[in-house]
Amino acid sequence: MIFQLARMTLRERKAGLVAAFVALLGSSMLLTAFGVLLQSGLVGGGVDAQRYARAPVVVGGRQSFSVTAGKTKVKPLSRPAPLDDRVVAEVAAVEGVRRALPDITFPARLVAPDGGLDATNSERTNGERPSSGHNWSGAPLGPYELTRGRAPERPGEVVLDAALADRAHAEPGRRVRVAATREAREYLVTGVAALRTPDGRPPRSPAVFFCDAEAAALYAHPGRVDAVGVLPEPGTDPGALADRLDRRLAGSGAVTYLGGDRSRVEFPDVASARSGLVESAASLGATVVLIAMIVVASTLALDGHQRRRELALLRAVAATPRQVYRLLAAEVLVVSLAAALLGCLPGVLVAGGLVKGLALAGVVPGDFALSYGPLPPLVAVLASVLAAEVAVLGVARRAVAVRPVEALTEARAAPARPRRARTVCGALLFLLGVAAALLPLLFDGVLAVAGAGTGGLVMVVAVLLLAPPLAGAASRLLAAPVRRWTGPHGRLAVANVRADSRQLASAIGPLALAIGFALIQLGIPTTTAAAAREQAAAGVVADFTLQGGPGGPPPGVVGEAAALPGVAGATGVVRVEVHASREVLGSPEVFTYQAQGLSSPPSPATLDLDVTAGSLTALRGDDTVALGTGAAATLGAHLGGRVRLHLPDGAELRPVVVALYGRGLGFGEVTLPQDVLFAHSTRQVEDAVFVGAAPGADERRLAAELRSLAGRYPGLEVLDAGGLSAAQQEQAFASVLTSALPLALVFGYLAVSVANTLVLATLGRVREFALLRLVGASREQVVRMMRVEAGVVVAIAVAVGTAVPLLPLATISLGLTGSPVPYVPVPLYLGVVALTALVGLTAVLVPTRLVLRARPVEGIGVRG
Repeated sequence: MIFQLARMTLRERKAGLVAAFVALLGSSMLLTAFGVLLQSGLVGGGVDAQRYARAPVVVGGRQSFSVTAGKTKVKPLSRPAPLDDRVVAEVAAVEGVRRALPDITFPARLVAPDGGLDATNSERTNGERPSSGHNWSGAPLGPYELTRGRAPERPGEVVLDAALADRAHAEPGRRVRVAATREAREYLVTGVAALRTPDGRPPRSPAVFFCDAEAAALYAHPGRVDAVGVLPEPGTDPGALADRLDRRLAGSGAVTYLGGDRSRVEFPDVASARSGLVESAASLGATVVLIAMIVVASTLALDGHQRRRELALLRAVAATPRQVYRLLAAEVLVVSLAAALLGCLPGVLVAGGLVKGLALAGVVPGDFALSYGPLPPLVAVLASVLAAEVAVLGVARRAVAVRPVEALTEARAAPARPRRARTVCGALLFLLGVAAALLPLLFDGVLAVAGAGTGGLVMVVAVLLLAPPLAGAASRLLAAPVRRWTGPHGRLAVANVRADSRQLASAIGPLALAIGFALIQLGIPTTTAAAAREQAAAGVVADFTLQGGPGGPPPGVVGEAAALPGVAGATGVVRVEVHASREVLGSPEVFTYQAQGLSSPPSPATLDLDVTAGSLTALRGDDTVALGTGAAATLGAHLGGRVRLHLPDGAELRPVVVALYGRGLGFGEVTLPQDVLFAHSTRQVEDAVFVGAAPGADERRLAAELRSLAGRYPGLEVLDAGGLSAAQQEQAFASVLTSALPLALVFGYLAVSVANTLVLATLGRVREFALLRLVGASREQVVRMMRVEAGVVVAIAVAVGTAVPLLPLATISLGLTGSPVPYVPVPLYLGVVALTALVGLTAVLVPTRLVLRARPVEGIGVRG
């Protein structure tokens, strides 16, 4: 019975629920898109294994670590950790294993005739990466098979991938120069091998194979391997074999990988991309659910306000509160279910487009394939329907709050003032947000900054509840200037907005929400990126920066640069991701930091980290660490105390803090001896080498001598002091773009939802426009009045949406950079405001013109 009545009301009031339908369709679309990204990051996404294609089971390092402090928390690693080479014998001893083949990977590039590195095709065209070096004993895992020549048997011999050999015109018997993790050397090409994969795809990274002894020397991690490929006995089930391997290797840190997960071990960029997708999709998915609830609740509240006569009549003819609620819930269920189902397919397409955008930004590989399945659409449908049903609760409560006898009287006109409960709730929520936003003034560290960010979003949401009193106050403030500047149309517009603050608030609130949300979400990464760029520029006092090479400058570059005449000091830097943990409220909290490893304590002529306590000269061995002041505050660390660190391979250290420094954003919040990071990561080369000239040295001559190093280390580039700043600027732009791309989708969804709310509000004024025209107003006069009214709405929304985020952005900036002035690029701010204003003006003026097409006598009879 209720559903029959709901279908009848929906047929009669289709326009009233179009806005909710569009909002729910958009939420389902985005939830499906982020769900696909999340699923792709967790299981199945990426690329197919290539060098491990023949091995149905691959044993690799663990991909997570756990922290226990009262409770236990598991944190993923950006890529699987290396293995102890003793695992090879353990794997080989398991029943069903025919061969257990170790595999190692390291940078290795051919040197072109001009002395530079062999050029590869762009990854944005066919996904090919620079070549890499491997041990020949791992070739059967692909399988790589010799097409010409023989295998490398001794140091000084290599086998080239067929595509690489063709490009270099290198046949067996020819000698080539190869740049790897040490000075470039000449090698004899003994053979050419081709990758025989089932799909026939070319290798993502062409291989250069060395004999096992030389590969191990170039890998530079004695006693370690990247993975062990398992070739099973014929007829062995891979799943059962993986179970036996897991039991045999329990406690060793080794993990078995099957199917698509094998590429996580083979390709570091795939492993990193999957981790990033999980983090981004999970956080944005939760944000979309929250926004959907807010937008749908606002839309349904406006629709309920316009239906107050109808609902009042139901109450007057003895409909019980429960029946009214069931009617509204049934209507919303039908609308939300239809909208959510229709939003699933576009969501899948949006996920594909988003990944392509992230690939252009360099966040994910260009050939990253998404994992599709029924789970993301199913979750999106359920979440959208649940959000709508929760949102309708408030509308139903307001509809049944009055007694039946008073219902028709209540419905004659909109309440002159907003409900006290709404205002009180909004004020309390806003004060709670302000309190959270002030946390960085009282506490140091990232937890306080995170609290301020959350507080900013709470303040923005509170604006929706406080929109009626804010709209009333703002309209009174603007009444005089609007009347003075816009004439009679302005007077009529001011009278309208002052007569019904609820109607004005329904337009201002969503617009202010859109502006505030965008400024907070985009202001944080832009402020952080700008501070990092400034700190890097101030902290690099070196005259030259050396970058480039096969993966980066080999470690030997530092010593050779330091030995040149006229050099005051040279410091090599390698950067990796590390984790630190501490106990907070009885449970562990894990924080991710960018760490730098220094080849030696930095010379005053190379780097200035702005040391505030202790000394970097005490940084030696794996029992010492230097922290940025931000990380120290977050971790509760002090000079001489110990911190709990988790290195890239998951290994735990508890080093002593020997120094604190102020430029953590520019250089990394954690600084360790370089040997420690080399030993606990897959890195074998530097990221950069900083060289400082001695006083009075001839810098032109020194630059020429540094460039001469490229003869022994092909690909090495000599940049001036601004080299790191340029790299930082490019990295910062990529970081902001990474945040902006998914947020652009959320902002677009919010803009469309806001537009629908404004369209609904405008279409609900048919009777008002008809009455104005019956008393003599022309169509153009009504349009001019609405143009002024829309301008007032946009102006108030821009002012409120800009003012509310100022406090949280200022305190966040203070907590991150020490300055209360956030950095939001002017073009970015103007773009957000312009887009929001365009949405607001269009969503008001276009429906106005459509409504005015009807004859006044027809409009006066429309139900409102």
